[in-house]
Amino acid sequence: MKRLLVLSLALIFIVSVLSAQEKERTGWGWGGVPAINYNADEGFGYGVVGNIYNYAEGGYAPYYWTVQPQIFFTTGGKQEHWLWFDSPYLLGNGIRLTAELKMLKQLYNPYYGIGNESEYNELIVKVDDDDLPEDPTVFLNKHYYTYCRERLSLKADFKKALSTHENGRPKLSVLVGFGLQSTTNELNGDTSKLAIDLSREIVSEKEIDGGMTNYIKFGVIHDTRDNEPAPNSGHWTDFVVEIYPKLIGSDYKYSRLTLTDRRYFSITKKLVYAQRLLFEKCFGDIPFYEMSFYGSSFKVDEGLGGARSLRGVLKNRFIGEAKAFANLEIRYKFLEFSAAGQDFYLATNEFLDLGKVWGNDDESDFSDIHISYGAGLHIGWNENFIIAVDGGTSEETELQLYITLGYLF
Repeated sequence: MKRLLVLSLALIFIVSVLSAQEKERTGWGWGGVPAINYNADEGFGYGVVGNIYNYAEGGYAPYYWTVQPQIFFTTGGKQEHWLWFDSPYLLGNGIRLTAELKMLKQLYNPYYGIGNESEYNELIVKVDDDDLPEDPTVFLNKHYYTYCRERLSLKADFKKALSTHENGRPKLSVLVGFGLQSTTNELNGDTSKLAIDLSREIVSEKEIDGGMTNYIKFGVIHDTRDNEPAPNSGHWTDFVVEIYPKLIGSDYKYSRLTLTDRRYFSITKKLVYAQRLLFEKCFGDIPFYEMSFYGSSFKVDEGLGGARSLRGVLKNRFIGEAKAFANLEIRYKFLEFSAAGQDFYLATNEFLDLGKVWGNDDESDFSDIHISYGAGLHIGWNENFIIAVDGGTSEETELQLYITLGYLF
């Protein structure tokens, strides 16, 4: 498996470099690369991402529109297939349209309970006979902290730039969007954590059944980064409001407010301090399976815990109606070189991640914050293509490894 990963990553490098060498084009273009990653929560991921471009007759940059299909599986029982559409020009008047049709299925989606003090007993999920607990009352169930979740969604965002940088990149933008989401859930056994919380009426039968969570979205984005893939200076701040009204078919009536601030400071030419601060609050009848998501003007992710929030903490280890977390990083580019007409660099990143969630029974302060820390290696090719390898640990876990593309933020 390791050999396959190395070969696949090498292929991604080659295809990406060839794509980067293309000059201004008109008409049509296409391509495809393997989708390969690994993280401690979902295992080895494999699939393919395709690209279909239309540059139109005017040679629009980066394209007039593109469609990107993805087929993706993991050894941890996850499937993530989508069609992604993006066009900066199709609607005219400086309006950028981004749309996505996605099917997400997770046979073993994590659930540890609701709130900042949710408990985790490692003995319950141990399956190694050499580590069987001496206490005969401990029931072994590998999937005790999981349930099956399947989700079909259609989303569209419309962004309008109110001001731009000298190179034409948006500086201040407003966002309007909508989403149609259908979720179905299934218990992984009558003795799972979710089944127990159902019997205690912490979650409801309605939530287990799932339903529609349709929304309309509004946002404001301010972006002064000098370089999107690996910023050295500037900031990227967005405030997003999502409203889930029954008027548009949502089975749950609630709202989600998310403020995210990302900042980058050049200490020296090769040394950068980067930080991301996020605070989110949900109001109303939010189902438990929506608490793990957090809003964004760019890409919706999950937490707290896992590759996209607190590295080194188990995925979605803590969920609640409100959440706050911080990612603090020192990034050092220690080697830069050129080969075959291409530019490369190697960089390290040392990070500290902190976060907390608030459920109905949690204290409304910043005590009992969860902490993880670690380091990583980033391999950059022509600035825009970056392979990231991060390793993190926390109080509850040993080293958790994540291999993906790009910086976390």
